Amino acid sequence: MNILENYIVEVHNEEPCDADWTKKFHPKTFVKVDITSDCHGSIKRSTDIFETEEWKKIKKQGYFMA
Repeated sequence: MNILENYIVEVHNEEPCDADWTKKFHPKTFVKVDITSDCHGSIKRSTDIFETEEWKKIKKQGYFMA
């Protein structure tokens, strides 16, 4: 499977993810993001979970790999 750049079209919602499974990764924190992305013209809206520091970098660069 190829990994491609998914460009952020719109961030609809961001909220902390505090599900039980996240406790295993303490002290890392996670964020749940409702996002519309564009990958080679394929536009989709999805809810994804990212590590908080990773999400800050993704927002700054404008895309994530998936």
